[in-house]
Amino acid sequence: MPAASIQSVNPATGEVLEKFPVASAAQVLDAVARARGAQKSWVARPLSERKVVLASLARLIREREDFLERALTEEQGKVLRESRWEVPDAAVRIDYFVSAAEEASAPEEGVVPARFRFKNIRKPLGVVGAVKPWNFPFTIPLWSIAPAILLGNAVVFKPSEYTPRMGRLIGELFRDAGLPDGVLEIVQGGDDTGKAIVASDVEMISFVGSQAAGKHIMRASADHLRKLALELGGKDPMVVCADADFDAAVTGAVLGAFRNAGQVCCSAERIFVESAIFDRFLDAAVAKTCALRIGPGLDESSDMGPLISEEQKKRLVRHLEDSRKSCERVIEAGQTLPDRGFFAKPAVAVNPSETSLVLTEETFGPIMTLIRVRDAEEAIDRANRTMFGLTASVWTRDVERGARLAERLEAGTVAVNQPVGSVAQCPWGGVKHSGIGRLLGIEGMREFTQTVNLRTPL
Repeated sequence: MPAASIQSVNPATGEVLEKFPVASAAQVLDAVARARGAQKSWVARPLSERKVVLASLARLIREREDFLERALTEEQGKVLRESRWEVPDAAVRIDYFVSAAEEASAPEEGVVPARFRFKNIRKPLGVVGAVKPWNFPFTIPLWSIAPAILLGNAVVFKPSEYTPRMGRLIGELFRDAGLPDGVLEIVQGGDDTGKAIVASDVEMISFVGSQAAGKHIMRASADHLRKLALELGGKDPMVVCADADFDAAVTGAVLGAFRNAGQVCCSAERIFVESAIFDRFLDAAVAKTCALRIGPGLDESSDMGPLISEEQKKRLVRHLEDSRKSCERVIEAGQTLPDRGFFAKPAVAVNPSETSLVLTEETFGPIMTLIRVRDAEEAIDRANRTMFGLTASVWTRDVERGARLAERLEAGTVAVNQPVGSVAQCPWGGVKHSGIGRLLGIEGMREFTQTVNLRTPL
């Protein structure tokens, strides 16, 4: 029996912030029907009018920045400096979608000699189901909702059950920006609510979350033959060559491992360091890890906030317990944790066995895994020895060599000499079991359209 309500909880204190009624399967179907009705009049509006609504959305985000940042930290737990990136960044991405809308939707014309002229027209899909995660609960939903709506679709959006309040705030922003009723429907709840969206007749599912959930969505979507965009997390490698800028690489490793308490799909979860600098790198990384200040995100002095939930903390404990048996050693930082909330100490796992959980499962928590390798060739080989393929990075002073190594890494995004993160202009998504489809960039915007080939006589 599905729960009647879900709670928004402050993970730093355990305090219940707000309660939300859970949408039943019947209510999800009603939301899809309302969205389908609203989409018909929305798509009839010219793109210029739709752009005005999205531009207003970006303006409202900037006007409410301080409030949204504190609300984000209070519900999700991340430190304020990270919320002060996420909220303004969402507005920047909406600006990009608005500026790129004509290119993303423009027809392509050509001629088949002696036969016909053709025009490839991009049309909206209809209703998009957006099921989104809790780790970046403000910006990641907007990567799908904003371009989908801009290009003429309606959206049924399920926020994570851990961050329902941020979902409500997104809905209020769209309403205040002038979006007509029904074009964005928000349904709250957990797995059952998400499954109800998948079981409905929406034309597309845009999902960010676990591999297991993504596979369920694919199976459940087979009879619908619907379009899917699935970002399913990673076990992302960082390859550190002996000639890397040492301080920059250590800083990048600590940021990559512990940003948002390690709850990032593109976290550096496997760090391969050439043997010539491994011991020095380990000492420096441990020192930086032990210097991190753990505390509530609303405390300006905190470097790392809590995990999102007790469930996530149990997952971390399981990986730590396994690491103590399967790694050469595990170094746990000695910080004193707050008495309340879902806090965890950051840790460094050194030279795990090939079957260790920190090599085979996405940890999604504050464990830095350091692995000694002979050289970059071994690092590339071991980095690719995984089912995942979201992002990767290579660190070396020889940028041309770094680019050659990067091209051999099996990942959707690979960076040289910088931590990996998404940007509005570049497509984002995984290879192998890290997903299908793309978000962001022109390619990601076009995921929310279908191409019709129109032919006329010469």
